[in-house]
Amino acid sequence: MSLAQRTVRNTGMLFAARTGSRLLVFGAFLIQQHVLGATNYGEFGVVVVLSNLASIVGDGGLQIVYLREGSRRPARLEPYLAVVLGAKIPLLLGSLATLTVMLSLTSNPSLLYLLLPAFALLGFTSLANVLRSTFYATGDMRYEAFETISEGVILLAGTALAALSHQGLPAYLLAYAASYLFTCVYAVVIITRRYFPPRITFNLPVSRRLLTMGLPFALVFFLNTVYFKIDVVILDALRGPTEVGYYQAGYKFLEGLSFIPQTVMNAVFPALSVLHLGQLAALRSAYTVTIKLLTAIAVPAAVALAFGSTQLMALLRVYPESAPAVRILALALVFLFVNNTFVFGLGAMDRQRDSVVLSVLSIAVNVALNLIMIPLFPRATGYLACSWATVVTEVFLLVAGYVMVRRQLKELPWGRAVVPVLVSGGLMVGVMAVLAGENVFWVAAVAGIAYLLCLWLTGAITPEEIRMARRSLRPVPAETGELGDG
Repeated sequence: MSLAQRTVRNTGMLFAARTGSRLLVFGAFLIQQHVLGATNYGEFGVVVVLSNLASIVGDGGLQIVYLREGSRRPARLEPYLAVVLGAKIPLLLGSLATLTVMLSLTSNPSLLYLLLPAFALLGFTSLANVLRSTFYATGDMRYEAFETISEGVILLAGTALAALSHQGLPAYLLAYAASYLFTCVYAVVIITRRYFPPRITFNLPVSRRLLTMGLPFALVFFLNTVYFKIDVVILDALRGPTEVGYYQAGYKFLEGLSFIPQTVMNAVFPALSVLHLGQLAALRSAYTVTIKLLTAIAVPAAVALAFGSTQLMALLRVYPESAPAVRILALALVFLFVNNTFVFGLGAMDRQRDSVVLSVLSIAVNVALNLIMIPLFPRATGYLACSWATVVTEVFLLVAGYVMVRRQLKELPWGRAVVPVLVSGGLMVGVMAVLAGENVFWVAAVAGIAYLLCLWLTGAITPEEIRMARRSLRPVPAETGELGDG
């Protein structure tokens, strides 16, 4: 199977698995927000955000370095993993200290009682992400697909159990931690049987070298996490946890779809890393196709969310105050999908410093917008200011990211590739506007069919891309259990 076919197969497999997993995670969210109420759910969201921020210290950029270097040199996977696991022990202790300080500085320092379950979530997530990167590096997504679905099942079961037994916030955090603990155990078993027994090695010179390589990635992911989550911290400080709850509930719909570009880029990243070594034209083509694919997925999702937010909130029994936030955030969805390609793409091209600059600029814009706009909005609507700030920042990120990636690829003709997709999206908007007032789910189905038909008529999806997708779905020949020298 060619590199392109393997990438398409892996993308499809991961997309199917993560779609199922996200539905399970979304079920857990519905239980959480319904049982906890807006204020407690807001506090829960703040703790999860701080855990995400502290986790960057525990990663140190090692996960992405392991994935990139392992993709390029599969024979080195075993020693790379051993050193990375050894280096993570002191890094995780640093993340514990970081999390402690951040929880003590929140608007409600009593949240410190959640330190241990939040650290359990942080630690197991960090280890799981490194271990599962072995499957990405080797291009074998079968095991990753299974563990992804299993994570969702365990989270939903743990959340339901916490709700039925009337547990407090620690139980909901531990439900998340348990899902990632399963991934750690499962990944160790599969890696041992399929590739090599994982071990821990303390090798200071190699650890220092990998950390030096990973530091720009760590900084990028820290900045990206700050970018996506800092509005929650600002909103909590300026307006309190109830508005955070409304905003987080609305943002869940955007976040619930953000797994799509992340899944695609996780599968595409190894291929881009290899193509960067000397195939500029192929790299440009692969990058352009990736942008077109993500745009084609994002457009109908954004249109459906924008038109159907009110009925969707009522059906799912989510806070009705969150519906306006969903409508606003739907505007950011297409930009968010495309913008995900910039960080991954620049990393695959060894341009981590450009990713850092891009992230710093985005954070500066986002923080400034939130600090200016939240006080201007009336009481109890500050979360709508956060939503608009997200939209404006994503537009800025699109422009800046395009300039940086185009500089590396010499040219980036993705505009021509996405025009048919945008035309098809315009048709979908027209159909939904004409049929406004009818059942939004029926209307979305009709508009979706019109969108797909327009994609076909405008040639947005080429016959060669369809043939490649079909070839990627053919059965994979049995492989040996040993890694090649690569």
